[in-house]
Amino acid sequence: SEACAMTTISIRELRPDDIDDYCRFLTAHFYGHEPLLQTPGDHQIVTDSPEKRETRLAVIRQGLSLVAVDDSAGGRIVGSAYAEEMVPNDLQLNWRKVNEQQPATFLDHVHLFISGVELRSKFFERFAVSKALFLNILTVDATVRNQGLGRRLVAALMELGRSRGYPLIATSCTSLFSTRVMTALGMSCVHSELYASYKDEAGNAVVKPPAPHTAVNIMAMQL
Repeated sequence: SEACAMTTISIRELRPDDIDDYCRFLTAHFYGHEPLLQTPGDHQIVTDSPEKRETRLAVIRQGLSLVAVDDSAGGRIVGSAYAEEMVPNDLQLNWRKVNEQQPATFLDHVHLFISGVELRSKFFERFAVSKALFLNILTVDATVRNQGLGRRLVAALMELGRSRGYPLIATSCTSLFSTRVMTALGMSCVHSELYASYKDEAGNAVVKPPAPHTAVNIMAMQL
């Protein structure tokens, strides 16, 4: 199908009643394209479940996430910035939760690595703030990529963060492309770790995304 014109795409808050469409959107456009999840192997990744929906709904109810919808196609979701409030203790809790149960699946390893990188980035201390707007997932429909929609979503999220009084926006960029989007909007890299540096107990690299993705970059900016 032809890429829809950007003029018909509007950005609004992601709402709880979007949950079905949003989960379908993530399955189609996030899980198939996220660099870490393209690590070779059969990882048996569950993209949607009652537990995942509960977690997603709790985040959506904070009213800090945005979707881009194509108004010429019945409001179909074509992009999203899934974000939540984060406080310093959350980083420790996220890391401890995955570390205590010892990673069993590939996704456990991904979560342990990313949560560790976020914790080690010390972005709260670096900016001396007690809360931040944290962008968890930025996703754009494959048919409308390379049209600046990711940038539009993040710019709108920054405005939302400012209006809600957040002193900082932060995110973990797992792809080179998302890192470029954040950099273009004025965010700076506060911490970076190479994927090759994360190894399992046998000393093997676990996370092996395709080129050109080599590192996870923690990006942040004062609002």
